[in-house]
Amino acid sequence: MKLHLVRLAKKQGEAHFPGLEGFRAYLLTQPEQVEEARLYVLLEGEVVVDLPDQSYLHLRKGEAAYLEQPHRVSPIDPSVMAVWRLPQS
Repeated sequence: MKLHLVRLAKKQGEAHFPGLEGFRAYLLTQPEQVEEARLYVLLEGEVVVDLPDQSYLHLRKGEAAYLEQPHRVSPIDPSVMAVWRLPQS
């Protein structure tokens, strides 16, 4: 199965692969607080991820981050992210 994740996320707000739990691509337009472990791949746009230790990550198109701790994701401009929810270790 082939899906154009950026186009679907922009048009519908998010996209899922049927039968693949824990994955979605979505359009991020507002900051969001996240309490669970996640793997991100930024497909379009630019985001800042604030971490609990007061540091941050600046992600651009094509960059990825694996985060186990709580964090806040804020788009600099509307951004499309592929996200996998991961089990807590």
